[in-house]
Amino acid sequence: MNYHQLRNRELREELKQRGLKGYSSLKKAQMIEYLLTGIRPLKNTVEQVDYREMRTKELRSELKKRGLKGYSSLKKVQMIEYLSTGIHPLKNTQVSAPVVNGDIREPSSEGIGYSPTLFGGTKKLPINQIVLGDCLKVLRDFPDGVFDCCITDPPFNMSKKKGLGWAFSSHVTMQEQWDIFAKDDYFQFTVDWIREVLRVLKTNGNLFIFGSFHCIFTIGFILQNLFDRRIISQLVWYKPNAQPNITCRMFTESTEFIVWAVNNESKKAKNWTFNYEVMKAMNNDKQMRNMWEIPLTKRSEKKYGKHPSQKPLAVVNRLVLAGTNEGDLILDPFSGTGTTAVVAQENKRKWIMIEKKEVYNQIAQERIDELSNMLFEGA
Repeated sequence: MNYHQLRNRELREELKQRGLKGYSSLKKAQMIEYLLTGIRPLKNTVEQVDYREMRTKELRSELKKRGLKGYSSLKKVQMIEYLSTGIHPLKNTQVSAPVVNGDIREPSSEGIGYSPTLFGGTKKLPINQIVLGDCLKVLRDFPDGVFDCCITDPPFNMSKKKGLGWAFSSHVTMQEQWDIFAKDDYFQFTVDWIREVLRVLKTNGNLFIFGSFHCIFTIGFILQNLFDRRIISQLVWYKPNAQPNITCRMFTESTEFIVWAVNNESKKAKNWTFNYEVMKAMNNDKQMRNMWEIPLTKRSEKKYGKHPSQKPLAVVNRLVLAGTNEGDLILDPFSGTGTTAVVAQENKRKWIMIEKKEVYNQIAQERIDELSNMLFEGA
């Protein structure tokens, strides 16, 4: 319904039918706002307030006047979202302490040792382990701010029900149920997992997310506009041996993208890890550029089993060396066949992987075991 076309009397009737109170003294613009948001505008406020121009203290005062609860720990961008929508931005995640195995646990920035009910009462993070399960459920068991970095390759939403394949053969390159979403479902799924990852990342921790044109713009929009995170760079992985485009109706798709973001508000982000000299040394003593020419995953890296979107060790290796230091804890909530874990372990980083499919979990474990044996024999 277009409320702007209604007369004042009709707007009041609509408010009455909705069961909304206290509208008799409101002007037309205020009644329209009331109908759209369900939140009664403040008295004598006609024009819509630009909350972005308000200070944090003023936003808290506005929230208090509106009778909205649970805003004391929110950041500025979250308070703006709360005022604009009337919906708490952290609803169902951090408004109240999560319940794990029937017990309440309090998030702690000091680490999991202070959360006795997590992971079966072990009081420890599952360091250098793969956790089998849905990442949205598993991540809720982690306290705030424990990871130094997240490197992940989420679903791209590029699969089709009949499979994504080649026109000249019966070969199907991408037909995975976990990669098929309705448009709105994919957006909400991406918001949900990014929200959880940002919660468990340390302030100013690095976040590297792989994507194609199917999803990378959605990911960037969510990071910048919903969570106000600073994007440092977009990396381009160029595949010199990419699959040919047989249809001849478009350019050959030979790139993937990696969004590099920092877990802090755009204006506050600082002191993130970037090992400039290491990258320079890897590039013949020249500054490393943001386009990397690296071939597709080698067959030798798939000897224990295949994954339709497995990333080359060489690509992930650069991310690990660029964005983390020895001893750092790395998260991958969509670990697949464990490439991030293999690279992390080889470079003396700690890691925790999450994967929901048992078949990929087993492949990852075999790859990690092989690396562990090689490192042990070489010690």
